[in-house]
Amino acid sequence: MLDRDKIVIWDWGGIVESHFQGENNWDMAKINIINYLTAETKQLEAQTILNKWEECKYGQDGKCVSEVNSEEEIQNWFERLAEKFNLQCDYNKFCRVYREEGEKIKYYRNVVEFAHSLKGKCKIGILSNLIKLDKERIDKQYDLSKFDFVWLSFELNCRKPDEKIYEIVEEQVKIPTKNILFIDDKAKNIETARKRGWKVCLATALEFEKIKICVNEFLEDRRE
Repeated sequence: MLDRDKIVIWDWGGIVESHFQGENNWDMAKINIINYLTAETKQLEAQTILNKWEECKYGQDGKCVSEVNSEEEIQNWFERLAEKFNLQCDYNKFCRVYREEGEKIKYYRNVVEFAHSLKGKCKIGILSNLIKLDKERIDKQYDLSKFDFVWLSFELNCRKPDEKIYEIVEEQVKIPTKNILFIDDKAKNIETARKRGWKVCLATALEFEKIKICVNEFLEDRRE
């Protein structure tokens, strides 16, 4: 029976899409993107690429690329990357390579299938920090149409662990915070949720059994 007064909210990266060493993960995708687009110049060390990529996340206005939605702002992010790495490609080519490398990242179907299986037991939602260019990929991996709520940072112009994005979730679900279970792989994101009274599960896709136990205990708890 569907418990309409409870919701399980899922993160994406690290929960479904791989962030793990030894796998084709998001860091590897970033490295491959830059190496492909700088093939005619000296290849950079992997950690150098990751560090430089991180340095490009924020614009002059202090906004992270994962909390902006306009095409102009995404192009500004590309221009920061192009300057940092001396890229000679145009924006369209960058987007194509970005999507192609993203398609190669491993994701965990068992987690997705379990999330979908809850549809008949409670409400389910997605709460994730991601770049506008990632939406096509998260939809392919998670099938966003199966979720009751989808909260993506770039669409909401705010990101975890900022309080604002959690407030938006609470306003939309309209249920007590103790009836929200949030699954995320980052302690700082979990801590904000915990302070607001949410139930939380700090785990990764590699801790699938822990996730299942947390969800089942949450759904079985009928205490007021």
